Amino acid sequence: MNSKNSGKRKVLIADDDDDSRAMLMFLLEEEGWEVKEAKNGQEALEIVIKERPDLLILDNRMPELTGVEVYQQIQAQAINIAVVLATAHGYLDELASSLGIAHFISKPYDIPELLKTIESAYKNSFSNSN
Repeated sequence: MNSKNSGKRKVLIADDDDDSRAMLMFLLEEEGWEVKEAKNGQEALEIVIKERPDLLILDNRMPELTGVEVYQQIQAQAINIAVVLATAHGYLDELASSLGIAHFISKPYDIPELLKTIESAYKNSFSNSN
């Protein structure tokens, strides 16, 4: 059962940077999300397949699988999940656009902008699944 219908929203934070992941975990737990974490792309993909979170915050540059590779595999398996692509590198808007990812954010994070992007991704996913 999807958590959109049963209580707490679930988010997976996929980022190989421990500090960035910890900050996001703290922030989103404070916002009422049930938070899971992945330290690399392969781990992120496995958690998405097994647990089907509502939202994936996906760093692009990670070991094992990049964020793009994770996203492509999720798409290939027709898994419906809201995705926010994140990176510290400047080409993010072009990359996200080329993949069809509508929600993205640059690092270092602007917290109000990050929260707005996350809520928008979640709400758009929710409205598209009805």
